[in-house]
Amino acid sequence: MRLKAKEDDIFNMMDRRDLYLIGIVLCCIAAGVTGYLLSRYICWDLLYLSAALFFGILFLMVNTIRISRRIMEANQCYMQLEENCLVVLQPEKNGHYESCRIYYDEMDKIVEGSRRGIPEFYIVIKDVENRKSFMLLDDEEEERLIFCVRSLGYDINEFREFYRKLRWQVPGKVRIIGTKRQETWDLRKSHVGICIVMGMAFTYIVPKIIEVMGLF
Repeated sequence: MRLKAKEDDIFNMMDRRDLYLIGIVLCCIAAGVTGYLLSRYICWDLLYLSAALFFGILFLMVNTIRISRRIMEANQCYMQLEENCLVVLQPEKNGHYESCRIYYDEMDKIVEGSRRGIPEFYIVIKDVENRKSFMLLDDEEEERLIFCVRSLGYDINEFREFYRKLRWQVPGKVRIIGTKRQETWDLRKSHVGICIVMGMAFTYIVPKIIEVMGLF
């Protein structure tokens, strides 16, 4: 079984990136107009709007960088279940890539990831001499026993099917630590950006309500 991102998924990510870029342009235009008005007249509304636009641009830029990275990852990375081993090529931090070839008979355990809304699992291999399994960072072999397989760029249902098939394919002596249906993977991640926007909107609305109430 081989898992690779589909073209439709890549095109959807590209469309989302374009929306972020459009949002950045619009926010920059609005920030320019707000800056011009502030140079002529200083008030609470304009100051607040400037701060909101600044954080909005920052939020959109971070998400644009993240989704651009995911597009690149989806084009190059894959994971595959072969007859006697697991093969993975996936991104690491700062533009690096990590890969592995782990043989089923050298696996010690498979641990299901428990982070909210993040499908992933860990392969722990046995610490034995002359093992065939290896892990690489770019082209350099690493001396470690744990490899994290992540779902970046893959459909979550296909990734779950891949994970379940791996659990069936390994020898019975390999310990499986996880749940039957991987419910944690389906939970929503915390949306920090949305919370920040709502908080800023709240801090704007409340003073306005107090100001209006003071008129009566």
